[in-house]
Parts: sequence; structure tokens; C-alpha cells
Amino acid sequence: MSQVAALPMYDWPERRAATDARWQRLRDALRTEGFDAPDVLERPDDPFAVWTSPDLLIAETCTFPLATSLAGHVRYLATPVHQAPGCGPGTYRSAIVRRDAADMEPPANPGAWFETAAIAGRFAANMPESLSGHVALARDAAAAGLALPADNDVLWTGAHRASIRAVASGAADFAAIDCVSWALAQAHEPAAESLAVAGWTAVRPGLPLVVPLRFGEEEIARLRRAVLAAEVAVVLDAPLAI
Repeated sequence: MSQVAALPMYDWPERRAATDARWQRLRDALRTEGFDAPDVLERPDDPFAVWTSPDLLIAETCTFPLATSLAGHVRYLATPVHQAPGCGPGTYRSAIVRRDAADMEPPANPGAWFETAAIAGRFAANMPESLSGHVALARDAAAAGLALPADNDVLWTGAHRASIRAVASGAADFAAIDCVSWALAQAHEPAAESLAVAGWTAVRPGLPLVVPLRFGEEEIARLRRAVLAAEVAVVLDAPLAI
């Protein structure tokens, strides 16, 4: 059976070569553990097509879909560790970016850190089910007794990069961008130059790697061994603590 794999979450055009190199390391480690890993990654327009494929071997996804729409389709495997301000060992935050703000470093404590002014105006968000782009900020605002703009004042952009461009252009006033995507934007997206970080969401589990439910515990152990051999990653006790 031909199996498929995808690492779509940070696969910006400028990072395609790095994503492919990452896959080559992971592919070789999976093959060492006896899995028929494909030569190349899938890059579908709709990642759900891979996440729910009967031929899935391994894929990267977002935590909120894993806890909701993907429940019963895949299971958690491990969480890669990324190096960017706001990231921890298997965790991340979202930066709240605006045009009219002074840059704020990630707080030392794991809680959210933002004021009412950080979430004033029109909200640009990639999609309703995005933990980093929408759900985390909505929950943190509610916990602080603050209100996000009503749904009719949310600009749904489809991607973090598009949200950054929307805020920079004035089409929206703020966006929540996960810290890895924000680091990528600072390196590769000119629109990010006009924005600053006005606050941060609370720490949450980072983007997980998932595998299909058909794998048993012995296979899961070999899959995790391959991931940990190929890259810096952790196995979280509470990967769905959103």
C-alpha cells in the first residue's frame, strides 16, 4: 500500500527546501524502523484530505482539529520542538500583532499577557478552528473578562500570512499569529515590518504529529522512536490541553 505523509503547518514557499530536508531525515528514520515511508511529502490544498486519508502514515496538524474534527480519525504521536520567541519544549504561544503597538517580549509566566487595547478593532483570523489564530485568543480573552469583536467584525483570511498582510494593510486591526509563524513572517514577509507584538496568548501544546488509528502500541513505539531520532521532539502528557 502506498502511504502518504504531510508536514503542512509551516511549509511556507521560502521554507519548502527546509521542509523537504526535514522530511528526508524523518523518512529515513521511519524506514529504519520498518515503515514504508514515501519518498516525498503530499502538499494538498486541503490538509484534511491527508489527515483523514486511509493511506496516511504520519502528518503534522493543529491541536484544535486533533481535539475536535479529527477525533476518531488519527491519534497523537509526538510534538516537535521549535526555536522561536514564545516557544517552549513542545509548547507555543500566539503573538497579538498590530500596527499601533510597542513590541512586547513573551512573558516569563505561562499565562496570557495583553490588555483591552491589544484586541480593539477588527480581528483578522485565519480560520475559526485554528487554535493559534482564533481559539486560544478567544478563550484567553473570555478568561480575562474581555470580549473579542463579534463574528461580523472578524476578517477570515485562510492563513496566518494573509492575516499579517490584512493588519499591515489596514483591512484589520489585529491578529493572533503563532510564534513560529511570526518568526517566519519576520524573516520572509515584508508586511510584518510594519507590525509589532501588542500581547501574547497563554502557553499551549505545540503543533503535533499524528498517525492513523490502525497502528498498535508496538508500532506507535517505533514511530515515536523514529521521530525522536530524526528531530528534537517531545511526547506530551496532555497534548490536547487547549
